[in-house]
Amino acid sequence: MVLEFLKYAYFNITKGDRMEDILSKCANKAYMDLCRTIRFKTDDSSIKAKYKATICDMLMQKYDVLCNAVSACSDEEKQNIFDKEHNHICEEIVKRYSEISEFTYGQAQKWLNMMLKYVLLIEEDSVLKSYLHIPVDSYIMQAVGSDNPKLKYCLKLECVPKKDGTLGKYSESSSKPCSKWNYEEYIAFQSAVRTAISESNYHSPIEWENEAWIEVAEYRK
Repeated sequence: MVLEFLKYAYFNITKGDRMEDILSKCANKAYMDLCRTIRFKTDDSSIKAKYKATICDMLMQKYDVLCNAVSACSDEEKQNIFDKEHNHICEEIVKRYSEISEFTYGQAQKWLNMMLKYVLLIEEDSVLKSYLHIPVDSYIMQAVGSDNPKLKYCLKLECVPKKDGTLGKYSESSSKPCSKWNYEEYIAFQSAVRTAISESNYHSPIEWENEAWIEVAEYRK
């Protein structure tokens, strides 16, 4: 009963919702996680709403593309196939949304990754679980690239992009905001995290991300 209430309160999802309804609501909810970082070229709210709806519809369709692509290949190929399809989707988001805003790859990954995470939270048994990328924000940048002894889930990696073009530990002042990352910076970060997680007790990066994000959020209070 509690879970059903939380699904409704946070996502507006009810027991009668079909999968397409769930995907739509997760895509729209994910948009709210990045919209404050978007620099629009227009003030017309109807145009903004139209483009948002277009991207959300596209993400709903691409979810099935991702699932089918991963299911159709061998275990050895699954991560690589997921990464390629994920990149294609992010590039398409950037291409379309750049018509009305200064949209970046870093923002596209947040939209797609948060949608996929939300779907996983609701469905739990997604075939994509082991291959999902972690949604990147400053909390995760700190969890990945900090050696703060008070944060037990920190990976202490030197893979966080910096404003001067180098990589290093996380720093609020010198780290490059993830909303400004390009593809090369993004995928290198994901690969470094995936390697570190493979050597830990976690089954997948997204499993680690859930605990690490909460820990940093609590620490920053």
